[in-house]
Amino acid sequence: MTEAKSYWRLVVFRCVSCRRNEAFAEESCAVEPREDQIRTETYQAVCRHCGWQGEAHAISAVEMRSGVERRTANRNK
Repeated sequence: MTEAKSYWRLVVFRCVSCRRNEAFAEESCAVEPREDQIRTETYQAVCRHCGWQGEAHAISAVEMRSGVERRTANRNK
């Protein structure tokens, strides 16, 4: 058995509709995300308060989080 790593990132935006900091974009990635990489991308965000959905540029993010999700995988021999 080997330990496989996958990474995630969560980007929080101010909603353009209700103006609350509740528009989120989440995604997984194969390599550990760096802030300078996260800031250059455009995300599909969804507001958890009013339901607004749309594109958001990470440069306008109010918060960014990232982490590692560990999974155990069987290696086929």
